[in-house]
Amino acid sequence: MSPHDDKYRTATFRYTPVDQTQNIANKQRIIDIMQMMVTAPLTELDDAIHDGYHTDANINVTHPINALHNLDALAEKLWNPLRHAFPDVERRDDLVAGGRYRNANWIGCFGHYVGTFEHDWLGIPGTRGVVAVRYAEGHELREGKIATSYVFIDFLDLMRQVGYWPLAPSLGREMHWLPPRTHDGVILTPQDEARSKQTIETILKMHVALGYYNGQPPTREVLDEMEMAQHWHPNFMWFGPAGIGTTRGLKGFEDYHQIPFLVAFPDRGGSDIGHFIRIGDGYYGVTGGWGYLQATHTGHGFLGLPPTGKRIAMRVMDFYRCDDETIVENWVPIDIPHVLLQMGVDIFGRMRHQLRQHDRLSVNDWLVER
Repeated sequence: MSPHDDKYRTATFRYTPVDQTQNIANKQRIIDIMQMMVTAPLTELDDAIHDGYHTDANINVTHPINALHNLDALAEKLWNPLRHAFPDVERRDDLVAGGRYRNANWIGCFGHYVGTFEHDWLGIPGTRGVVAVRYAEGHELREGKIATSYVFIDFLDLMRQVGYWPLAPSLGREMHWLPPRTHDGVILTPQDEARSKQTIETILKMHVALGYYNGQPPTREVLDEMEMAQHWHPNFMWFGPAGIGTTRGLKGFEDYHQIPFLVAFPDRGGSDIGHFIRIGDGYYGVTGGWGYLQATHTGHGFLGLPPTGKRIAMRVMDFYRCDDETIVENWVPIDIPHVLLQMGVDIFGRMRHQLRQHDRLSVNDWLVER
């Protein structure tokens, strides 16, 4: 096949078949490990961590937690604070997909931690009310234990839920992420290999087409060169992170995310870091990069900020649901606090500064104890 005939470079995709029995077992094992993190008695949490993770596991969490270099740090910086903040927490998976990438078994999942926000977390004030904390993850499973994890927790959305917002209003709609419309995202049945291969190829063709952007102001003609209408369902849902929000259809996607992003980062593109996950599992696919997407912030408007000239490395995952020909739904966790930090904006610092100026009063204090 000549380069002219392979305009989307499908020859480079290299889909890796997966044993379906093993893939289902891997997904169930991740479900079990992560459920144990929220259900194990606190006195047994360290044992649960050692049972679920390799001792030399490479764990990365969105800012301000970031890299965790050992299991003690994992307990101290993530699981113990999460369990303390939400004593009655439950984990609700909306999507669990698996596959092989770079000779390793990978599982991608997203959903919500739901519970009573009883105690402050990372300076975000506990409200004693219910919250739904958005998470998305990519896990490499080796010999029944997690060897590598990339964990996205939408801390900015948690700030929004407690009534604090450190940015300009989002262009998209800030809302709870919906599960897949088909309600079949936790994939624990065998999937057709040809279908899985076609799904990831549909996604990667769209990725290649994004690279057709020429860096010019995103007029209608320039946008059309990326051929997005060929790859997306006419009424596709795009669920973005807090700060960007959710959109519907190509016009909503262009108006509320793509155009502002291209104006701000006209040279955006992939890097040699590459994806850490790239899998198809039936009608679902997952990709992700931890610093893979890089760009220079030279335009105005993104997150309501003026251009800074800063070079930005972005932590991003994408979860997709496809039909037979197009992408129908796309859930996109992005480490927005880390992006902002590179642009010179520390939203956790802003929050600490502002909350020091006010005494927080719970409903119980206000109604009963006054």
